[in-house]
Amino acid sequence: MKGEDHLKKVIGRTLEDGRLQSFYLKGELVDRINVTFLKIGDCWLRVVSTDEMTNVKIEEDAIDEIEFYGDNEFKYPIELIDKHFPEFKKYIGKKLLDFKELVLKEAESMSFGINLYFEDNLNWVIHNQDYPIDRNVYYFNNKIPEDLKENKNEMLTLGGIQAEWLKMSIFASKEIAVYRK
Repeated sequence: MKGEDHLKKVIGRTLEDGRLQSFYLKGELVDRINVTFLKIGDCWLRVVSTDEMTNVKIEEDAIDEIEFYGDNEFKYPIELIDKHFPEFKKYIGKKLLDFKELVLKEAESMSFGINLYFEDNLNWVIHNQDYPIDRNVYYFNNKIPEDLKENKNEMLTLGGIQAEWLKMSIFASKEIAVYRK
């Protein structure tokens, strides 16, 4: 997992807010959970899990002020997580106690998300389902998918592969606009 150090810095801090970025192509929903944004303490984190890797970064944009990125063809709206997942509300105000990277049991170099541990015996999984589905899901039931396990190796990276392209340069030939509220 790339960016593990960002999560380590917010251990013991309170989850204040959560947003998700969806992806619409020509008005049709392609992916409900394209990116997850978490405000833990005074820091916004961007969590992306795709293509067998998980990346956590400090988010520089004021996510709570952005309505969407993109245009009518490629639109990335940012919404409160609890709008689509009401069970998320019980995590707000809870301290992050720990986290574990989720890797494939048969191939520990393949990252498919993270398990976030909060006070009051709550955990929340952000999981990228593998090919052919390749979409992110949330689990709020204190369980991890059967094909995954928690990574025992700290600071596992995939050869420095960058997930930065997900921020918007996936369509690098197209100028992407940011629409603030």
